[in-house]
Amino acid sequence: MKNPFIKFFSNDKSPIDAQKTQNKNKVLIFTGIFVIAGALLFLVGGGDKKESKEKAGNFNLVQDDPMAKTRWVGEASNDLTLAKKRVDNLDTRNEELSKQVSDLKKIITDMKKENDANKRNYELNLKNMQEAQKKAKENTPATVLEDTPNNKEEDLYKNFPQPSKNTANANTQKPSDYGLTHFGDVPELNEVTQTRYTPIQDSLSFTNIAKPEEKEKVEKKSTRHVIPTGSIVKAVLLSGMDAPTMTQAKTEPLPVLMKVTDLSILPNRWGYDINECFLMGEGYGDLTSERAYIRVNNISCVTNKGQKIDMAMKGAATGEDGKLGLRGEVVTKQGALLARTLIAGFLQGVGEGFANQNQIVTQNGFGGTTTTNSDMSASATLQAGAFKGLSKSAEKLADFYLKMADQVSPVIEIAAGREINIITTATLELKTLEEQQQDSAKKNNNKK
Repeated sequence: MKNPFIKFFSNDKSPIDAQKTQNKNKVLIFTGIFVIAGALLFLVGGGDKKESKEKAGNFNLVQDDPMAKTRWVGEASNDLTLAKKRVDNLDTRNEELSKQVSDLKKIITDMKKENDANKRNYELNLKNMQEAQKKAKENTPATVLEDTPNNKEEDLYKNFPQPSKNTANANTQKPSDYGLTHFGDVPELNEVTQTRYTPIQDSLSFTNIAKPEEKEKVEKKSTRHVIPTGSIVKAVLLSGMDAPTMTQAKTEPLPVLMKVTDLSILPNRWGYDINECFLMGEGYGDLTSERAYIRVNNISCVTNKGQKIDMAMKGAATGEDGKLGLRGEVVTKQGALLARTLIAGFLQGVGEGFANQNQIVTQNGFGGTTTTNSDMSASATLQAGAFKGLSKSAEKLADFYLKMADQVSPVIEIAAGREINIITTATLELKTLEEQQQDSAKKNNNKK
């Protein structure tokens, strides 16, 4: 007997049936293999998922730390406390708002009651007034005017009753003449004046040209620019000078121009900016101290707004050594003139000596006599005359040099560009030319 498994693949049948049977068997075999493989894969995959699930549930999100738990509990309690406080505050505000709403309702109710009472009183008073007017109309007799074709508007008040007082025919008139029972007294009217003031917008204004109203001028407080006494102003000489040392130079000093080069030093470590301002001064020399003394007379500036400052200033200049005045070099020409005078005098003496060489001087008890040698030759006489002329001319030249020496005096030379310090000797308040004009105008008005 053959094995069924071998028989399953055997080829004992006909070739056609065997081929079909083999194909079917192959299909069945492959199908079984796929089914078994799928079952194995399912079993293997399911185990992995279970393991992954078990692994996913084994880690901890928070470590088991007692300090972290305690801190979390404390923070949670603080948050709960804050939330409770907020709720309490909201409850308090709600109670206040409800109280205010109830008060407003009460006020509105009272106002409604008051308005209703006022309305009832008003209606009652109006009703009483209407009844009183109605009764008054019923008690007042009425006159009926007949409509005639002759009645006109101008005759409507022709028979109107006249006042009983201040009339000439008051006694002759009767009430029956006018269809009335009696005359009434006209009360005296008291004139009452009432003035109402209504503001008019865009009204026209006028000005009394003949007598204009004088308005009080409010003076604007301006900032005072004061340089006190003793302030130090640094400056530089723009023009040098040869300061004369004569006595007359003190009354007629020479002008000097200076420029401010730095901030002025005021007392108590304060400073003031008059940089680049010009200072005008005058100076003279002193031969004893060999210094030139300069005093400041004027200051001139131009402000940032273009306003000019030109006013008097009092100050004195000090040199680099801190002493009053500027040390300079003494320059004199008297020595040369005196030397020339000496030479001229020497020539005068030589000329007189040679001119008198042919003269004989004899002395006796009554004085001296001078006799000239008459036996002189022409050349000797010519020589004596030349020496005599030289003596006279030398004498005149010596006198000229002496007079020139008297007129020439020594000077102290001060060069330009030297840095000096100006010490103010009086308080200086800087004012523009416009402010100075205003001050002078005020003074003139006060004098008038």
